[in-house]
Amino acid sequence: MNVLLKTKLATRLASTIVAIALAGTAVAANAQSLKEKYRNEGVVVGLAGYAPYGYKLIDGTFTGEQVEVVKHVLGKMGINKISYKVMSFGALIPGMVAGRLNMAAAGIYIRPKRCKAVLFSQPTFGQGAAYVVKKGNPKNLHNFKDIAKTEGAILAVLAGGTEYTLAKKDGVPEEKLMQISDKAAGIGAVLAGRADGFALSALAIADIARTAGDLIGVESSGGITEIAGETYQGHGAIAFSKGQTEADLKAAMIFRDEFTAILKGYLAAGGGYAEMAGRWGFTSAERPSKTMKELCGSGL
Repeated sequence: MNVLLKTKLATRLASTIVAIALAGTAVAANAQSLKEKYRNEGVVVGLAGYAPYGYKLIDGTFTGEQVEVVKHVLGKMGINKISYKVMSFGALIPGMVAGRLNMAAAGIYIRPKRCKAVLFSQPTFGQGAAYVVKKGNPKNLHNFKDIAKTEGAILAVLAGGTEYTLAKKDGVPEEKLMQISDKAAGIGAVLAGRADGFALSALAIADIARTAGDLIGVESSGGITEIAGETYQGHGAIAFSKGQTEADLKAAMIFRDEFTAILKGYLAAGGGYAEMAGRWGFTSAERPSKTMKELCGSGL
């Protein structure tokens, strides 16, 4: 190899090393600026507005299992300016994609299609589904198959929600599904007789039955943990916007990873999460059984 060729190769190698170093520095700067931006300007967190995940109290403050996770972890990151936007569940992911929301704390289940649109932390819980029915369960409905086989039975589901997918997978035809925008509309449909049940996650339905069941005359259908012959557990997590560019995505991933590292300690035994989430009925039975990577790769 002649001297000129050696010199050219050495120059190219040096340029490549410098480029890699600069790229790494840029990513680190972007990640740091994202955290600094949230520290200085605040972070916008989307909610669907219902318990036990994230909702507004009478005094104007916000709480819920997912909201308290966000408060705890962002507080550890030095981010204390948090504003919440309540919107329909189906608008949360589009809101993050469009950049109107930085994060969402609404118990969004990690699913492969959603993983293409937003980033997720590790799940904080895993659970089955359920639906509310009128007190006494007049049509004896307990699972999605009962909706499918009962003549005239209608099930209300959140537009964009997992329960729509679960019901379809378990044999409920499209004409028996009523897609609605929020929890109030679903409960209202049941009370008015337009729907025979309103489906949500098991803990959300349990909260409705516990706090308002006797008052408005509804009860839970019972937990649904089998779909199409397979054991089912939906895993909810904090979601993050990917931003608009490749640099945004890299910065968001580093921010998400730091968030998740702090979350891991919170979820650990004695970390404080169990005591907090227990206020809304979360128990050891709702511990996640899969990781974010496993959930983004396969299944519901």
